[in-house]
Amino acid sequence: IETVSKWITGESPVQSRLCVDVRDVARAHVLASQTDKTVNERIIISREARISSEIIAEELKKLAIELGIGDPDKIHPDTAFDGGLIKIGDREVACDERMVDLLDGFKCRPVEETMRDMAKVLLEIDRVADEA
Repeated sequence: IETVSKWITGESPVQSRLCVDVRDVARAHVLASQTDKTVNERIIISREARISSEIIAEELKKLAIELGIGDPDKIHPDTAFDGGLIKIGDREVACDERMVDLLDGFKCRPVEETMRDMAKVLLEIDRVADEA
């Protein structure tokens, strides 16, 4: 909560993330339970590449405007971090084809949607906690 709050207020730069939506993980678990193709299989659920801080910052700006919180003009990406060994946007894990094959066409939702929804929930939790 603290990290997202600092991003939305501009206190710290928005950082790049490799993430997966818990809703996608839950959906993948359900799909895996409905087929014999996944028996004794290990399946990585991922969008394969780290999302850039610029994209996350743009989504947070839209959210800040929509919710009337933070300062959209102060939300800024961390452009200094390039991802290290695996550059931002490069494939970090190969799993798309395997997910599609084993989970009958399953694809993860866009990371932009995940980050936006996650930030919205965390900021609401933070607001309720502040009111308590």
